[in-house]
Amino acid sequence: MSRRVLDAAAAWVARGVLVFLYVPIVAVVVLSFNDSDITYKWAGFSTRWYGELMGDTSLLEALRTSAEVAAISATLATVTGMLAIMGLVRLGPRLRALFSGAMFLPLVIPEIVLGVALLSVFGAMDATLGVTTLVAAHLVVTLPYATMIVFGAHQALDSSLEEAAADLGCNPWQAFRRVTLPLLRQALVAAWLLCFTISFGNIVMSTFTSGVGSTTLPLRVYSLLKSGLTPEINALGTLLVLFTFLVILVVGLRQMRQILIGRSSS
Repeated sequence: MSRRVLDAAAAWVARGVLVFLYVPIVAVVVLSFNDSDITYKWAGFSTRWYGELMGDTSLLEALRTSAEVAAISATLATVTGMLAIMGLVRLGPRLRALFSGAMFLPLVIPEIVLGVALLSVFGAMDATLGVTTLVAAHLVVTLPYATMIVFGAHQALDSSLEEAAADLGCNPWQAFRRVTLPLLRQALVAAWLLCFTISFGNIVMSTFTSGVGSTTLPLRVYSLLKSGLTPEINALGTLLVLFTFLVILVVGLRQMRQILIGRSSS
């Protein structure tokens, strides 16, 4: 009897967590079709805010900047993380622990501290704040995540595979390209997507390292709080939610297709 009560309580807690997570997203989608100029006051169904969004050049420019910085930093983080792992696995246990600790150190340091430190470094270098400094700052934040994901996937690989490739006549580059890289492909995609998401929504590092003409979307939305938010922001959020859903759907269908092909071939 007590087991049933605990199971029922756990089920209701799970439902409550799902409601807590998804109600704000549903609210953003619904309010994006609000005809009122006030975000929280419903005045009828309308799609005019999507038209307003398409004509808001400053908001679209901020969206373009965020997407550009996120794509570049995610790519650099994924490639650098993969190369770092290729080097770490060939080090001794002590050096590997030392370099791993240095690599993952930004995960435990508050971002505001990293932002101030990078701003000081850029100031000492007399660097102009812009897209380049944004990419460098976001790379500091995303690199540990990419390295952690790729490291976990690489640890699960059979170390004898590269040795077998070498016995079959492959040089180290061919063994990496034909054996290791295909096995790490899914981990690399996951690392890139996670790094893109972290960079796209980052606001702390962007506050310290963005310059004139390089305002990201989170900074632009935050600045709109001073003049008041409109359902135009909800329209933008709805489009981003739709884009995220499509990406997840495409990746999920691709993985399902690979699973079905693997089962049919076996």
